[in-house]
Amino acid sequence: MSPLGKLTLALIGFKIFGLDGLLIGLFIGHMFIDKTYVIRNIEKQISHMDDIIRIKLPYKYYKYYNRLDGNIWGKIWCGLLGLVLFGFIGFVLMLVGGHVVFDMPKNTKIRKVKKKIDHFFDNNWGKILGGVLGFLLHSAILMFVGIILGFIADYRRLEGAKLIPFNILRNYWQKINPLKLWRDAQVGEHRRYLEVMAALSALIVEADGKISDRERKRFCQIFAVKPEQKSFVYEIFENKQKHKFSLEKYADMLEGLTRNSESLKDVSMENLFKIASAKEVISETEMRILKKIAKIIGLEDREFARLKKQFKPNPLSKKLMMSYDVLGVSYDAGMDEIKAKWKKLIVIYHPDKLANASEKEMKIATKRMAEINLAYQEIVKAKGKK
Repeated sequence: MSPLGKLTLALIGFKIFGLDGLLIGLFIGHMFIDKTYVIRNIEKQISHMDDIIRIKLPYKYYKYYNRLDGNIWGKIWCGLLGLVLFGFIGFVLMLVGGHVVFDMPKNTKIRKVKKKIDHFFDNNWGKILGGVLGFLLHSAILMFVGIILGFIADYRRLEGAKLIPFNILRNYWQKINPLKLWRDAQVGEHRRYLEVMAALSALIVEADGKISDRERKRFCQIFAVKPEQKSFVYEIFENKQKHKFSLEKYADMLEGLTRNSESLKDVSMENLFKIASAKEVISETEMRILKKIAKIIGLEDREFARLKKQFKPNPLSKKLMMSYDVLGVSYDAGMDEIKAKWKKLIVIYHPDKLANASEKEMKIATKRMAEINLAYQEIVKAKGKK
């Protein structure tokens, strides 16, 4: 639902300020809603509302609501927004727009378009801001200057950007420009560090089973891997590239990269702990590997003990373990898996489904339904405290 901020603020801005407001709304919506915790908080509240509806809704209506799962909130919001801002015509148009933009999550083409739009804003927000400011001042010259300044800002911000578009001049400039040579050296060192950390992370999680997509995404999130670097990182995770050297060799390489920076050494080890804890529990095998890496790179024992204590999960209470058992999911299952199983059990055991059942069967189903809902709420509460 990443376009929510851009779409909402752009329409409100257009209604109040015209084209100027539309451009400002697009920029503010992307920078302060779609790329911040605000959008995640909105998604969390919608998910919570969905949970409440599922718990309280009678089965004869629940089965219809279940068909609307993931296919209603976008139309509701966009329809109301269109009605308030532009009347009946706005309601109709925005209802259709809400369906296409938000309520077709499985459509690969729409997902690809939304991803490209976000990618465009992420890589060009300097130019966009400069152009918008110039446009608001109603000056073609200032708009041109703003775009140029935004281009320079984006160049400084994005790794691998090419300031000079002409191949011959660019190649010549790279040969004579010491600053560019220094920057290339920095980029090369960063790539080597990323390669070493990806290889060590892959070897750690592989020691306790198959590498999951969740662990690959966790690595990209922790290390803020740029889109153009993901294929390089995934290649290390997915094939035998990580076995080019041994664990000890990669740890030696990390020691060389962090030798002159104790803070980088501490952060690197902490990030390896984060990768190992992607499944919420660090196994004994993974802990032995982490200890070996820490010893090779020269991490202090007290620092390793602090990290071990920090990432040691709190033991599950008997009540919480029973909740997982009631739903029939493993103790390290993610919320997506837990919620999917909860929805499935609601359909199976909902008392309203047993209209012609005996009184005894109805009591059993009602009790079972209460256990399922209580177990789900206990797990949600426990997950929310983490």
